[in-house]
Amino acid sequence: MARLIDYDVTGVEESGGGTGVKVPTGLRVGRIALCEQREVKANGQPANDIRVGLDMGPDYDWLFTYIGLGPESDWKLAEFIRACQLKEKGKLDPTKQVGKIIRVKVNHGEYNGEYAPDAGKLMPSQDGDEVGGLSATAAANGSSNAIETDEEEATSQYADGFVPSREDDPEVGSYDDWADDDLEAEVNDRGATIPGGRGNKRDKLIKALREEDNAVADAADEAGQEAESGDEDGDDYESWDIDALKKEWEDRNLGDMPKMRGSGAAERLTAAIIEALREDDAANPFE
Repeated sequence: MARLIDYDVTGVEESGGGTGVKVPTGLRVGRIALCEQREVKANGQPANDIRVGLDMGPDYDWLFTYIGLGPESDWKLAEFIRACQLKEKGKLDPTKQVGKIIRVKVNHGEYNGEYAPDAGKLMPSQDGDEVGGLSATAAANGSSNAIETDEEEATSQYADGFVPSREDDPEVGSYDDWADDDLEAEVNDRGATIPGGRGNKRDKLIKALREEDNAVADAADEAGQEAESGDEDGDDYESWDIDALKKEWEDRNLGDMPKMRGSGAAERLTAAIIEALREDDAANPFE
């Protein structure tokens, strides 16, 4: 009998492929390499989710995302179910999803001041998709313009606080690449308003998303202009990270923090918090 080896890997995360290279932002293709339901996190805290590890190809670390199983995360579970091309209703066996190829919108994120890719919207794969590459549609439309592939540029893209319109955002490409179901799901996730009147439904969905993106960009730009025109001794909220902004919100007892869903939620939440803090500054200038 072989000698048993004592081990304790509590809290140790997978190496993520071991390359040490983070996958660049953009609409990417990955293979589900890990899919497990969790009741306990690595730190011992309770959990109720599905942990998904995406193999983004031999050149990159794995990308992880977490699918909540509570009612507040139904939208994300629906996104995952559709990305795996399963029926709208049934029983999910996480282990049987391993090996499936899906699309994922890789968003820009940071951890300890360094670039850390964030798994955004999940979408079904399409013919021609290859793990580790651009989506087939994005590549066909010109990868250099449709997808941001330079990590250094991706890290600095929003350094000045400007949030571009999604239709002009090189990270995202065009909504014209999206399937009808994905467009409708995104509109529902965001609660965006669909224009009335006659017209093609797909065109209306795209218009609704672009109008919301432009509104977010305008709000962020306006917040930046207010910061420039304000007191030089005032707080430069645009330079704060999201955790610091959330703590400031809580310290001031500004009420329930807004909930943002869908692609671009982090940027929209940041803009909303900054706007609320500036309004509070104006209402209470001497505090």
